[in-house]
Amino acid sequence: MLVYKADTLPLPRAEFLNGQSAYTGLVLHVDLTTPRCWVESPPEAFYRRFVGGRNFILHYLLTQTPPRIDPLGPQNLLIFAAGVLSGTVLPGTGRHAIGAKSPLTGALASSEAGGWWGSELKRAGYDAVVIHGRAAEPVYLLIRDREVELHSAKHLWGKTTADTQDALREAVGDEKLRVACIGPAGENLVRYASVMHDVSRAAGRSGIGAVMGSKNLKAVAVRGSLPVGLENKSLMQTVQKWINVHYKTDMAWAIQYGTAGSALGNVLTGATAIRNYTRGLLSGADQLEPEQLFRLLVRDRDTCNKCPVRCKLVVGYEDEETPIDTRYGGLEYESIASLGPLCDISDPVVIAKANELCNAYGLDSISTGGTIAFAMEALEQGALPLEWREIAPRFGDGESLIRAIHQIAHREGPGDWMAEGSQRLADRLGGRAHEWLATGRGQELPMHDPRLKQTMAMGYALSATGADHMHNYNDSFATAEEGDICSRLKEVGLPVPMPLWGISELKIEAFYYETAFKNFYDCAVICHFYPYLYQHMVEALSAASGWDVTLDEINRIGLRAITLGRLYLLREGFTAQDDRLSARAFYKLSEGPIANRALTPEEMRYWLGVYYRRMGWDEQGIPSRQAVEQLELLDYMKEN
Repeated sequence: MLVYKADTLPLPRAEFLNGQSAYTGLVLHVDLTTPRCWVESPPEAFYRRFVGGRNFILHYLLTQTPPRIDPLGPQNLLIFAAGVLSGTVLPGTGRHAIGAKSPLTGALASSEAGGWWGSELKRAGYDAVVIHGRAAEPVYLLIRDREVELHSAKHLWGKTTADTQDALREAVGDEKLRVACIGPAGENLVRYASVMHDVSRAAGRSGIGAVMGSKNLKAVAVRGSLPVGLENKSLMQTVQKWINVHYKTDMAWAIQYGTAGSALGNVLTGATAIRNYTRGLLSGADQLEPEQLFRLLVRDRDTCNKCPVRCKLVVGYEDEETPIDTRYGGLEYESIASLGPLCDISDPVVIAKANELCNAYGLDSISTGGTIAFAMEALEQGALPLEWREIAPRFGDGESLIRAIHQIAHREGPGDWMAEGSQRLADRLGGRAHEWLATGRGQELPMHDPRLKQTMAMGYALSATGADHMHNYNDSFATAEEGDICSRLKEVGLPVPMPLWGISELKIEAFYYETAFKNFYDCAVICHFYPYLYQHMVEALSAASGWDVTLDEINRIGLRAITLGRLYLLREGFTAQDDRLSARAFYKLSEGPIANRALTPEEMRYWLGVYYRRMGWDEQGIPSRQAVEQLELLDYMKEN
C-alpha cells in the first residue's frame, strides 16, 4: 500500500548529469511523522570541506538534533551518506556510511557497509538521505531515479533480512533493487542491531538497526540509472592503473581467503581474545585453518561495486541439524573470532551458523559475541538468575550459543537482558560483574586484542563511536615497511617500520596521521582493505571533483571527522574520564603468546594526554578554539 509519494523533486547538479562530477549536489530529507520529504542542495564548499560519510553524519547530528535526546526517540536522525568517491570507477568505492545517536553507547553511531547500495543511491540522484521522525506504522522507503515513495511494511514486519529483500524485489519487479533493511533484532530494539545491505553486508556497530526499528522503518530500497561521472577521467586512470597493477600482490590475502584466512593466525599470535579474555590458548584451534574452512563451508565468492578482489565468502552447509543458507554470505574474521574463540568455541559449522543468524536477524556479530561471552562468564560465576541457568549460554557449548542468538533477537528469557549489551547487563547484575567486561565507551571490543595492540587500545578508548578497529591504528600492520600503513607514514616523513609493543611519542605521531587517514576513508567512503596512499587519494578526489586537492587537505578532512566527533561527545555529556577501557583490556594472562602483557590504566591515561596535546586539545580533551578554527569548524563549536 502506498503511504506517500513526493511531488516533483529538483534535478541533480548539471555537472553530475553531464557526467563531469561524482556528486549529485542533492541531500534527500524524509520526515516519517508527517510524512513529507524535501531536498537540500549544499554548496560546493560544503562538499569540499566534508566530502561525505562520517562528516555528513556529524554535521546533521550537531546541527539538526538537540543535545541529550533519547536515541530511540523520534528526534534522533538516521543518516545514510555516500561520499564524493562512492560509486565512481575507482576500485574500493562501493561503500557508504550510516549514522545516528547510538542507543548502545549514547555517543556517535557511524558505521560503513559495502556492496552496491551506496553507489545505487548516487545513481538514483542523491548523495545522502536524512530520515527524521517516526512512522505511525511500519513502512519502507523506495527511491527510484529521484522519485520517492513510502509504502506500508506491515506485511514485512517480523521477516528476516533475506526474506525482506526477496519480497521487495518481487514487489518492485527488479532483481537488482538494492535493499538496506533490518531484521527482527532491529524491530525489537536490540541495542546492537545492524542494518543489512544485500543481506550479507552489515552497517553493524553501535545499534543503528535499533534506531531504524524505532522509526518503524523496515527498509530503504534504491534503484537508479544515472551514471556517476568524473571531472578528470585521465587523472583517475592513473590511480586505476596503479591499483590494477598492485592489488593482486598487495591484496593477495584478500583474494585468496578474505579476512577469514587470518582467523587461525590471529589465535596463535594472541591477537584474538579467548574465553572472554581469560585464556591464552584455544582448544581445537586447528579447525580454523583456512583450507579446511574453505573445503567444509565455502560455496562461492562475492564482491562489491567496482571491486575485482572478491573477498566476500559465500558459505553454505547441507545438514539437517545445522543447515546454512547461502543467501547470508559468509564468514569474516571479526565474526569468526567473536562468535568462536571469544566464546571458547572452535567448531567452524557452529560459528558459521551463528554468523548466518546474525545476518538474518540483523545483529552486530562483534557485540553479539561479546555480550554472549560476558553472559557465559556471568553464568560461570553464578551471577545470572537461577531460572536462567539451564537456558543461558555456556562456554564451549555451540548449541547454547545458537540458542542465545535466537533469544537476543526476540528478547526472550535471558535474551532480553543480553539485548541491552554487556555494559548494561553488568550494571544490572552488579557485584563483581564489571570485572568481566571488555568494552570501550560501552561498546564491546573488536577482535584485535588491546593487550597485544596497545596503540589500538588507545584508539578504542578515544573513538567517538565506542571501541572500533576500523578508524584506528593497527600496531601489528605497521611492523612491515612494505605495508600500506608504513608507506603512508613515509609520505608524511615518519621513520618506519614501527615497533609492535608499547606506545611511544613516535607511535602517537603515527596514530595521529593514520587515524586521520582512516577517517578520511570513512568520509570518502572507501574500503579499508585497499592499500591506497595519500597521493592516490589526492589524485582520485581531484579527478572526481575538479578540486586541486593536496595531501594536507586529505589529512584535514579526516581530522575534521575526529574533531566533530569530539565536539559531539562533549555536547552529549562525555568527558576525558570516559576515554577509557573496561577491566578486561588490562587483565594479564598467565599463558599463551601474550602472557603477562598489557598496558596499565595509568600508562593509557598518560599517552591519551600526549595525543590530546598533539590534537590541540586541553588536558580535559576539549579542543582549543585555535585547533577548531584551523579546521574551519568554529560554527560547530558554537553549538556546544
